Amino acid sequence: MSLFFVFPISGPNNGVKIISTHIKNALALDNEIEIKTIDTAQAKDYGNFGKFSFKKISFLFKILKNVLKVKNKDRVYLNFTPKGFAFYRDFIILLVCHFRTSNVTIHIHANGLEHKIKFYNKWLFLRTKIIVINEVQLKSVEKFGLNCYLLPNALPDYYKSIPLRFNKSNEVHFIFLSNLSKEKGIYRIQKLAELIKSQEIKCKLNIYGGTLSEKDETLINILNKSYEFLTYYGPLLNEKDKFEAIQQNDALLFLSDENYEVSPLVYIEALMSGLTIFTTKQNISDKLRNDNVAKVLTCNLDNFVSLLDDFSRNKKNSKAIIRNSYLKKYKFADYIKELKKITLHG
Repeated sequence: MSLFFVFPISGPNNGVKIISTHIKNALALDNEIEIKTIDTAQAKDYGNFGKFSFKKISFLFKILKNVLKVKNKDRVYLNFTPKGFAFYRDFIILLVCHFRTSNVTIHIHANGLEHKIKFYNKWLFLRTKIIVINEVQLKSVEKFGLNCYLLPNALPDYYKSIPLRFNKSNEVHFIFLSNLSKEKGIYRIQKLAELIKSQEIKCKLNIYGGTLSEKDETLINILNKSYEFLTYYGPLLNEKDKFEAIQQNDALLFLSDENYEVSPLVYIEALMSGLTIFTTKQNISDKLRNDNVAKVLTCNLDNFVSLLDDFSRNKKNSKAIIRNSYLKKYKFADYIKELKKITLHG
């Protein structure tokens, strides 16, 4: 059985690349599946994310050349982006795939598909199996009568039997692990740094991520020089370095605009590592708060101090509790089993 795996595999690290790599590696263990990869990654660095260029058009023709190798009995599993130029690229890929085979599944890792479904293209989505990753997405698209499947994200356990490390300092160490832009909270980092300094709060901010514009790069470098408790390290380029950095902290700091993210993989990486999540409101943040693994910040951060005080009182035992929550709720083997059921047999 041939499965055309049409996902971004190369390029700078982001959530879709991370989970697609894990999915591909897991599917490759099944001897009954012949995986044929078509890499759709077009961004060469963090500054290229979401930006149009004529090179992307020529690259699209290279992708379509490979898509034309799909045969009638083949399966296609396509990452589908409902925003920007990538939407038009992926829509064209999806259209060509359906001329080759009827066995097509798309995986939606971003918000906004409901705004792209129109009377003239609905027929194409009706013929497609659609995987979404949270209940808000599901409600927004199932009203169109589409063939939708809810499959929340999961990741394999990086640590397995490796014991977690604990920060012995009385200060709370936060790690921010995301690309840096307005939507992803760079100005909230600035506001938080001002708050920490003005109230003399004992904590550290460790910032990791690539900048998406020169303006963002200038700002984070200014913050790095202005506050002793804030350190900017740049992007993390491999999994080992990432989890090494995560382990040195007590909590994840996630500051994207409200409901900007669908289901951040960094949440799972944090829980896997025993870190409590301090996050602005996202589609799944209330559920995590109800599970006692997250604290939800207001967009203006005016509840940061009270949430930090509450966390500090229970910091000693939090890592083991959070880690156990991950082990109970995120089963990557079950995730792959369900994914195969949808893409290969659904």
